Amino acid sequence: MRVVIDNNVLISALFWGGQPRRVVDLASGGHFQALTSPALLAELEDVFAEDFRVPQERLDLILRDVLSYAEIVLAGEQVEAAVRDAADVKVIACAIAGRADCIITGDNDLLALRQVQGIAIRSVSTFLKMRAW
Repeated sequence: MRVVIDNNVLISALFWGGQPRRVVDLASGGHFQALTSPALLAELEDVFAEDFRVPQERLDLILRDVLSYAEIVLAGEQVEAAVRDAADVKVIACAIAGRADCIITGDNDLLALRQVQGIAIRSVSTFLKMRAW
């Protein structure tokens, strides 16, 4: 299974643990192939640095960890989907370019779509219930 883990899930996993941490642990354990893109990595870096004031040394470790289990895909900027938030285009573009089966997110704008171009969009809890991990 090929999955885009939205940055809000990665951030939640790091700071608060719980089910988002379980998703990251499953990805790092090889239970599914996580996908990311340069645009998503840049956004992740910006959020950690600007919103959470994570020091560069720790930020480097976080990014290295993500890169240890996530495949980087080159995604275009054009997406044919009715998104309410233009920032969500990079998540969908990554999923399309990476031939993802699913996007895992906590973003209500993405969740409202339910699927795009055959790619399921699921909450963390729904994703974890999909299989007996």
